[in-house]
Amino acid sequence: MKRSVLLLIASLALLVSLVAALAATDTETPNDPRVNPNANACYTGGSMAGKCKLDDELWIAGWYEIRREYGLIGNNQIPDQYKWLLPPLPKDAGVSPSVLPTATWTALPK
Repeated sequence: MKRSVLLLIASLALLVSLVAALAATDTETPNDPRVNPNANACYTGGSMAGKCKLDDELWIAGWYEIRREYGLIGNNQIPDQYKWLLPPLPKDAGVSPSVLPTATWTALPK
């Protein structure tokens, strides 16, 4: 009998700790793609917060959007199906999006 009670208490303690561990979601970590690989513009505080709901395509777009906002990826690295994320060009720019300069990383001279 004592063994059954101890086994039951140990099982419940394990279950409670497992639930607590799983309850720690990505929203409790910073929504910063520099430190959180799961950062997304759809999360609270992001530029797309409240717009994504259950739409998988918007969640994917949010992943790209927050990285673009932080400068981790350039406009040319956004897949074609998410180009609508990009801000519109000024009407007087006279430049097509395909010829806009893109940021490239180069090594510093030694």
